[in-house]
Formats: sequence, structure tokens, C-alpha cells
Amino acid sequence: MQIQLFKTKNIDKKLLEEVASCLHTIFAAEVEITDYYIELPTSIFDSKRMQYLADAVVYHVYRYKNLTSIAVILVEFDAYIKGLNFVFGLAIPHLKSAAVFLPRLVAIQSTLFLERVKKEVIHELGHILGLKHCSKLECVMSFSNSVTEVDRKSMKFCQKCAKILGRQGYRISQEYIIIEI
Repeated sequence: MQIQLFKTKNIDKKLLEEVASCLHTIFAAEVEITDYYIELPTSIFDSKRMQYLADAVVYHVYRYKNLTSIAVILVEFDAYIKGLNFVFGLAIPHLKSAAVFLPRLVAIQSTLFLERVKKEVIHELGHILGLKHCSKLECVMSFSNSVTEVDRKSMKFCQKCAKILGRQGYRISQEYIIIEI
């Protein structure tokens, strides 16, 4: 699996490096951090809401990715989809592309912020790889409607989600699979 990490202008490269390292560990993936940032077009910004349209951001980053890779962009701006006030992230599986929006993940502690970002990137990557939302609250694939719910879940896949990925040929590092007793 090959993953390209993109960013908007003010995303710290160290954050990308931490996310890349995590993804490499979980999926044994080749992760490329792009050297440039992506400018989001003003046409996909809703000035009344002061938010970007999330699916338009994902379609925009899709244009920059290699044909065989998965694209994930970290975005410094808030975003929404029709029907929701905001989203932490959005994946469009048939494009093999996703975006994670950072403003609502911010925390006083940098380690908590980093953990939240990793969880949301892993979550969106899970959608790209074919997973749906999971009913197990500790699974990284559980739906998060608030930052409290992001904090509640782990960075790990439950047994069921890991098996689905395994059947599709994706191997997950054992340390990122919840051990059920």
C-alpha cells in the first residue's frame, strides 16, 4: 500500500512525519510526505459558515495524487458536509482520497492533539480500505460526533474490522488490533 500525505500551508511538517510513522507501523505502508502544500480554491469556501465544503476538498486533493496511491490531506481549516454542522474528516473511497480537518481536534496538550489527528487519519483510511462505521466504541472506526467521542475511541481496530481488512489483503500490525477477552 502506498499513501501520500498532503497538507495545506500552515500544517507543521513534524505532524506529517508523526502521522506517516504511525501509518507505516500500522499498515507496513510506504508513506510519502509531499514537499509542497495544496492551496484550497476559494470557490469551495462557504463564507456564511466560515467553513470549507469537505467533499470538494477531497475531490481537490484527488487531482494531486499518484494513480496507484491513497491520498490524505491534513487541513488547517474547518469543514462540513451537507446535513452536518462539521466533520473531523471525510473519505471518498472510490477516489482513494481523504481529508482530515484539524481545528476541532486542537488540544492544550500537543500529545492529545497528535493522538486525535492520528485517530482521524486512521479512521478515514479505514473507510478508503472499505470499512464502515463500527458499533464498538473503542474501535477506531466508531463514529465521532464530538471531540469527546474522538478521545473515547482508541487508535486500534476491533477484531471484526481487522478481519474485514485481512480478507481484503491488508495486514494490520497486532499492536493496532484490540485484544478481546
